[in-house]
Amino acid sequence: MSALPALDLLRRALVARTPLVAIVSPEEERVERTLREVAKTTFAQPAAVHVWRRTTGLVGPDGPWPDTTEPHDALRAVATVEGNAFFVFQDLHPWFDDPLLVRQLRDLRLQLEGKLRFLFLQSTRLLLPDDLRRDAHVIDFPLPRQDELDALLESRLKAQQPPLTAEGEQRRQLVAAMQGLTQDEASRALNRALFRKQALDGSVLQSLWEQKEQLARKEGVLEFVPQRWSMNDIGGLEIMKEWLRKRRRLFDDESDAAQGLVPRGLLVMGISGCGKSLSIKAISSLWNLPLFRLDMGQVFSQVHGMPEEAFARALKLMDDVAPAILWIDEIENGISAENTGADAGTKGRIFATFLTWMQEKSPRIFVAATANRIDLLPAELLRKGRFDQVFFLDLPSEQERAQIFAVHLWKRGVDPKQFDLYVLAKGTKGWNGAEIEQCVVSSMVEAYDRGEPVSDDDLFTQIGKIVPLATTMAEQIKHIKSWAHDRAIRASPKAP
Repeated sequence: MSALPALDLLRRALVARTPLVAIVSPEEERVERTLREVAKTTFAQPAAVHVWRRTTGLVGPDGPWPDTTEPHDALRAVATVEGNAFFVFQDLHPWFDDPLLVRQLRDLRLQLEGKLRFLFLQSTRLLLPDDLRRDAHVIDFPLPRQDELDALLESRLKAQQPPLTAEGEQRRQLVAAMQGLTQDEASRALNRALFRKQALDGSVLQSLWEQKEQLARKEGVLEFVPQRWSMNDIGGLEIMKEWLRKRRRLFDDESDAAQGLVPRGLLVMGISGCGKSLSIKAISSLWNLPLFRLDMGQVFSQVHGMPEEAFARALKLMDDVAPAILWIDEIENGISAENTGADAGTKGRIFATFLTWMQEKSPRIFVAATANRIDLLPAELLRKGRFDQVFFLDLPSEQERAQIFAVHLWKRGVDPKQFDLYVLAKGTKGWNGAEIEQCVVSSMVEAYDRGEPVSDDDLFTQIGKIVPLATTMAEQIKHIKSWAHDRAIRASPKAP
């Protein structure tokens, strides 16, 4: 996204006397409003604005032009106009495979050259024919900036009955929640979030985030992950938790000093079932940022277009909705420099795109990736500058297993103090967090079936029935631990 306001981008093209301008934007009304403002203020004499749609034909200051619904007729009419004028053609691209229309556009560009008459081609994507690419000036019309969204928020708060106010951190969060939305989307999101509100509370922010969930759904390869988990849902991993806590305020602090310290990303590797995914979900609550999961299966499905295009659109959307967290689960299966197999070329191009994006992405996007086999990842992805830290999640220690038992009992309404947690922890040596959770769930199911509260005996009975992953995949786990020993930071303190 350009750092320049939309007005400045358009004025630069006009001052250069570029007669053919391609505008990429889904916001037809906002583009039209901006062009009308530019037409009034850029030159000594205001320019008349004429807008063409297939449904209406050309419509100018004096009303509709007769017989201009067909694009060929409309372009011929444009060639007859004298004086300063803007001609805005919306969605002309379906006719770009017509050689006659392309020739008309090239001829018209020559006729408009050096005059204060400009032809604007607007569409949601850049779809210029090859013969026009060198002749057109392309503008990616930026989404509303923070100051525009702030003004929209202020206007909407004042319209409430009674009028509401938002200041400081609360205001910053509300404006940030609207970033990545078009002006119309932001306005609708505010209408819904503030409906019948007598005061601002946490539900307003959550409602604004729901509009971003809609964006992710429409993109197809991104999934919005709601804030349902916190650091209290995780047993152990104190070193990684502390690393995250120390950085929680950097996304809120807009000072130059803080902006230079904002973390870029985190790679979490380790043994399956030890809490990698849960840790990523909990970051969203800790930092109060929206979390989006990139589904590489959907990227390669081709349901949403060619994989490279779907992947690039997803990254572009992430830059638009910043500040946010992008979660890539099992990154070794989706993003790699693999040079064998049917998808080798596609994976290589996606990998190259990802590396470039990681280097140039918005600093307000935090990339959180998980991996079971980090040794399968190429060195280019692991070098410093891509991820701030690589954490290894080992099998939980005895103390951590006790904490995990407590977490899962408490989450299900059972007081952990009723149980001998450390005896349970001793009996589950080599277990991961997922296995402990399943032990608790199975025990409670058995107790529920009897109509009695769950007991220590229920838990010990289930412990005897479960064969942990550390036993069935001992060699693979040993290999992962060996690889991580000198290459990653432990997420937990070493057991005494």
